[in-house]
Amino acid sequence: MMPAGMKPIRADFVRDLQNQMNHKLGPRGSEIRARLEKVYDGLLTDGKFDVAKLPGEAQADLKKLEKASEQFESFFVKKLLSQMRATSFAPEKDQMMEFAKDTMDQAVADETARGQGSLGIARQVFLSQAVRIVQENAAVPKQ
Repeated sequence: MMPAGMKPIRADFVRDLQNQMNHKLGPRGSEIRARLEKVYDGLLTDGKFDVAKLPGEAQADLKKLEKASEQFESFFVKKLLSQMRATSFAPEKDQMMEFAKDTMDQAVADETARGQGSLGIARQVFLSQAVRIVQENAAVPKQ
């Protein structure tokens, strides 16, 4: 159950994590799936993985991971935009204009990382670590 006052994890992150965990369960009717369903029993709804059933501490960890993933993508995009601007052929440098461009680059980077139209870096970083958090909370040995 999600801790009180905590904003929910991004819907696209939740959907992708649930899809990844459902894929790890394997095909319905298989022996491996039957074993994993027993392990993940408390985290399943109608045979499908449900993030909402994770303990509050795990959901808080996923929320922290979501924020860190978005910050990583934001940093990357900001660096990319800054490097692109560095190749400018403008004859003069105005400090106020440089400050304004830097501020705009940061705003664009932050929005890119948080939005549906992101580069997908945050999502990949999130998924790479979120599965580990789920496994730790289900006491599943890592594969």
